[in-house]
Amino acid sequence: MATESAHKDFALAPRASGHVSWIETLLISVVAVALGYWLSPADPLLVHGSFPWLILAPLLMAIRYGFMRGLISALIIVAALFAYRASGLGLYQELPVSFIVGVLISAMLIGEFRDIWERRLERLDLANEYRQLRLDEFTRAHYILRISHDRLEKRVAGNDQSLRSSLLGLRAKMRELPRESLGISVLAESILTLLAQYGSFRVASLHLVNESKTVVLEPLSSMGEVRPMLADDLLVKQCLAQGQLISVREELMERGEHRQHSQYQVCIPLMDTEGRILALLAVEQMPFFSFTQRVLSLLMILCGHIADLLQTDAQTLQLTDMDAQDFTLQLKRSINDAVEHDLEAHIFVIEASPSEHRAALLRLIQDSRRGLDVQLLTTNERGNECVLVLLPLTSADGGQGYLTRLNNIIHERFGLDQSFESLGLQVREFDIDGQGGSEGLRRFLFNECGINDQQVAI
Repeated sequence: MATESAHKDFALAPRASGHVSWIETLLISVVAVALGYWLSPADPLLVHGSFPWLILAPLLMAIRYGFMRGLISALIIVAALFAYRASGLGLYQELPVSFIVGVLISAMLIGEFRDIWERRLERLDLANEYRQLRLDEFTRAHYILRISHDRLEKRVAGNDQSLRSSLLGLRAKMRELPRESLGISVLAESILTLLAQYGSFRVASLHLVNESKTVVLEPLSSMGEVRPMLADDLLVKQCLAQGQLISVREELMERGEHRQHSQYQVCIPLMDTEGRILALLAVEQMPFFSFTQRVLSLLMILCGHIADLLQTDAQTLQLTDMDAQDFTLQLKRSINDAVEHDLEAHIFVIEASPSEHRAALLRLIQDSRRGLDVQLLTTNERGNECVLVLLPLTSADGGQGYLTRLNNIIHERFGLDQSFESLGLQVREFDIDGQGGSEGLRRFLFNECGINDQQVAI
């Protein structure tokens, strides 16, 4: 086992070859017997002393080299006992059985435990060496990736269109459409162009999917020389049935055998967060370097965002702020859950008057957000900054718990003598239940809190 670095050295003792260990075992055992004879000729093995010191020799060999060397050293001590008895030494005419058994058992037990730990450490050594090998591979791959990333940065240095800006452009086009038009049909070419920008498609088509989860064979938009879609195509059927990206295996694509199963390499559904499939992207040809898990995952995420955009109602779509749009969507979902499923939600509007602590208070409120909470920072008609805090699936009691927690945080930050009122905060709350619907919430936001329909569209 290689031990050239500290992280690989798990040896209990310095390594020694087999011949050296046997010579050392025999030499130390014989020296111990001779030393005992020199110290006490009448009792050379120190059997009848206060402590049998010669037992240290086999124990040392057992700890250093394991079971077999410790046993051999113990047998040498026992053999010396029989030799002294045969030579007529009167003290050993009656065999000290307990000494013999004790020497043998002690050496064997310690040697066995030493071997067990040695095997465990060898397994750790092998595992650590494997991890070091994988780390070296990862390091090499990391540097290759850095080089590739640098080259990619140089390639796209002149392209200032990011993924976010592409989605914003698509959103802007949707805002210009008449409300009665179907967005997917009008924007099919723009959607396919946007997806091709990140997937580098050569031949692909975008197909409409009906509410019955049947695909329309005639494409809404296409690029390249696409072939007519077959109704029983395996990848298309699997994509619609599972509602997720389906692709052929790389091995089949390398050998060109995927054509036996499907005419497509990848099928991606445009599915929104509600699980509704609006369209299907069918890719016949794409470069092999783009056929990676990272690119396919990016395309799946992008298709999901596009589907959510297509399902956004016209009123919410007119909001210019993306955060306001997301907040409105979550608010409408909470209203729908309350009306249809009797799942309450709670909303707070925390208005901050001008003060020296206003910026710190607003940051503190935003940092106190829990996992499912949704927040929106805006300015009401009175010119005061407000934080809208939506607590989905939370009753009025849960809302009071949030308010208590926020009050405790303010006490920790600004002192026990401070309160919402003393710091210039005005807290308004509304319980979203199945009875009031959206009308009561609209009066609360627009009349009481000074929020307008250009900030929250309900």
